[in-house]
Amino acid sequence: MSQNTELNVDKCTNEHKKTQQQLADANNEITELKLQIAWLERSYE
Repeated sequence: MSQNTELNVDKCTNEHKKTQQQLADANNEITELKLQIAWLERSYE
């Protein structure tokens, strides 16, 4: 039983890390897209 609980905790921790990495990647992509939009807006001024 204890081993099963440990496996569930490890799985949850890994999923949490994966989710955190996806969030970080998404935030980086949003930042990059904002910079691209700012560059495009500047070129029209």
